[in-house]
Amino acid sequence: MSYASSIDIGPLPPLSTNPNATNGTFWRPAAGLTWQIVLENALDNTTVNASVYDIDLFTNPTSTFQTLQSMGRKIICYFSAGSYEPGRPDSGNFTAADKGHGVDGWPGEFWLNTSSPNVRNIMSARLQLAAEKGCNGVDPDNMDAYDNNGGGLGLTAADAVDYLTFLAIGAHTLGMAIGLKNAGEIVNATLPMMQWQVNEQCVEYGECETFQPFIEENKPVFHIEYPKDEASFTTAQLCGDGNTSLNGFSTVLKNMDLDDYVVACTNS
Repeated sequence: MSYASSIDIGPLPPLSTNPNATNGTFWRPAAGLTWQIVLENALDNTTVNASVYDIDLFTNPTSTFQTLQSMGRKIICYFSAGSYEPGRPDSGNFTAADKGHGVDGWPGEFWLNTSSPNVRNIMSARLQLAAEKGCNGVDPDNMDAYDNNGGGLGLTAADAVDYLTFLAIGAHTLGMAIGLKNAGEIVNATLPMMQWQVNEQCVEYGECETFQPFIEENKPVFHIEYPKDEASFTTAQLCGDGNTSLNGFSTVLKNMDLDDYVVACTNS
């Protein structure tokens, strides 16, 4: 499969342009795994009985990764690949030219020009850090600038696919898996190179069917709903009771700030 793009992505890592090609091996999880996601702060509760933990790349020390590994957990490392966040250790490496419009609802955060060589170098360094810390895979966020006025940079869905191809090649080269975060419009274009999908609020927005292609390929859909912010839905509805579009999903109910509170659904 080829991926159309209107931008010059520059030199890629020394690997085939097929993002599924790799010189080593990487984790390929099956659908239906249990999971926990904690992004508000560093993880301090490892007692949740989940096969997969999605945690922040930067805020968690190496000891946390070692603890999870000793427990046989798989670790997905979160970072924002499509937006600038203040306060990250490498925030000072971004230039003004790398930034587009502000991200709605997130003060101080800006959409990134994902074709910028500087942005891509920074993300390559983040992938290297993830590999060094022991991440089994990465969860690059904010891939949907195309659905947010192009991020003020004219970014399109094709640009998002191009960027994810770059990230997938980088992750796979380093022996890590990678998943698609939200971004329903590009599911079909990215499915071959993604190992899972992380989705927020597809019940609330009526979009769950969009992500079923992952389940059909026996790839997990790690699905989050926020019951405190979705009062018009019952817990059973959020967990997919009677809703076949959630069949096979790994659904958890969380607080919006993604602290360690979690309820794992059993009927999706």
